[in-house]
Amino acid sequence: MQQAGRISETTAFFLHGEVVEMAPTKDIFFNPKDPRTEAYISGRFG
Repeated sequence: MQQAGRISETTAFFLHGEVVEMAPTKDIFFNPKDPRTEAYISGRFG
């Protein structure tokens, strides 16, 4: 995930084949809108 954070402008989080959230990378990593995205980014699952 560190590489994605460094080189991407937009990030999408997929779960079970569906897009959960797609936003500018900074928003995904620092202010995710969906609790599932936040749980994955923080390492609580995945």
